[in-house]
Amino acid sequence: MFILLFRSLRQHRSRIGLTLCGFLLSIATVWLLYVASDKINHRPNGFIRLVPPHMATPEKILNIKYNSFYIAGATPTHIYLGNSVAPTYVFKTDYSLSDTSHIRLDMKQVKDIIAPAMVVIDSPDVYMTVGIQGQLLHASMPDLSLQRLPEARRQFYNASPISPASFVMRMYDSASQQNILAKRTLHTGWLQPRTPVLEKQIDGVFCTDGVLHYDPGTARLVYVYYYRNQFLCLDTNLSIQYKGRTIDTVSHAHIKVASVASEDKQTLSSPGGVVNRLSCMDGKWVYVNSKLMANNERKSEFDKVSAIDVYSLEDGSYHFSFYLPHLGDKKLTAFRVFNKTLVALYDHYIYTFRLNF
Repeated sequence: MFILLFRSLRQHRSRIGLTLCGFLLSIATVWLLYVASDKINHRPNGFIRLVPPHMATPEKILNIKYNSFYIAGATPTHIYLGNSVAPTYVFKTDYSLSDTSHIRLDMKQVKDIIAPAMVVIDSPDVYMTVGIQGQLLHASMPDLSLQRLPEARRQFYNASPISPASFVMRMYDSASQQNILAKRTLHTGWLQPRTPVLEKQIDGVFCTDGVLHYDPGTARLVYVYYYRNQFLCLDTNLSIQYKGRTIDTVSHAHIKVASVASEDKQTLSSPGGVVNRLSCMDGKWVYVNSKLMANNERKSEFDKVSAIDVYSLEDGSYHFSFYLPHLGDKKLTAFRVFNKTLVALYDHYIYTFRLNF
């Protein structure tokens, strides 16, 4: 009996030891990946950043209590924040952040939306997109009753509404085995360029990953790649106007992709190497939050700010940069520019800056 108990304890200790070793090894792996990524971001990257003084003046800060908000849109008088946890809840505030309220989207006629949804507001139009279900919904202020648009039946990653009857989407195309941009018009169906707009470098999925923006004033689309120094300017029929270059030197995505056999999908197997972290556009400029430090910057200072590089929407040329300071230990999580005001989110704070250019 004593011998059996001793063997049981020894086997138990062995299992604990193996578990502990595995846990420590995973922590060490994550730490090594973080160190590698940090070195890539902070080494000399072969470019100079031009930073004129006083380009962005801090104005107002408001605690919005939750970090699940994102910037859904704006009008000349109000800013709208959607909520990733409660998709029918929209936070509304004026630019002084003093007059706040909320509105509720009515989904009584649409009851089977179960996937994460994103709200886009281009007043008076309100859109809800549910990519994993291929769903598009629309409402018009002041009536906030969402109506399902005709079934798309194709999954997409994100969608930019061009009008209540027209959307540009990023989706996976099995024929070309890569992400593509496609336009869906409710009356005429799908417009998909024969040659994919997005340029495949490695796997066609992660290497083409990025974010799509639309400016209704100029009727232009901009697609900013995450992992390379490039952005595309397109018209609403997905014809490329030009290919812009960000000021860094990363022209090829620095990623490695591995297959997960048990789940029949791919995942990143090396540090992401994100170059362009966040971005947005307005009627004149493209704004890109770069993760890479320039040759004329110091790491001690660069780690305290978010660098925003500004490019002309007209031809993609670089003009200048400015910095947004961290809010205590909170880093920039999202930003948009409306009406010469930069609206920034820092965790559960909204922070506005006046742009002086």
